[in-house]
Amino acid sequence: MLTVEPTKEMIEEWKRIYRRNKGKLHPNRKTGLQVDAYFKRKYAFEVFESPEKNEVVFLCIMENEYDREKLPIDALPEIQLYKKEDVWVGIDLKSGYFMVESLNEEKMKEIYDDLFLYRGLDQKDLENFFLVAEYVRLQNENN
Repeated sequence: MLTVEPTKEMIEEWKRIYRRNKGKLHPNRKTGLQVDAYFKRKYAFEVFESPEKNEVVFLCIMENEYDREKLPIDALPEIQLYKKEDVWVGIDLKSGYFMVESLNEEKMKEIYDDLFLYRGLDQKDLENFFLVAEYVRLQNENN
């Protein structure tokens, strides 16, 4: 999870990792239902009801072409909200998009990175040097 403004050096490193790994990776992106089931199996959580948070996740998907394209044709997001301690998580069952928010950056990053690694990358993601570099970094940290 990127939590700082990227530097030129960071971008060059991501591009280097991308060039070194792009031919080794294959599409493996999980569905939203799979991401949701994984989260519920792995974490102790409470279902969280919030029209405001639901709208935030909905708009993040619908107003971002890259994320909106992950939705099936003519589908709208179907969002589930959860709370794990002071972290809230929104998972779209249709696209696999997720959002993790908290004032506790360490807890937020831990859950985000775990879900990102589990969800995997689709063909379009594999063309994005940042997403590939982030995925490879997390794979290396978890092996």
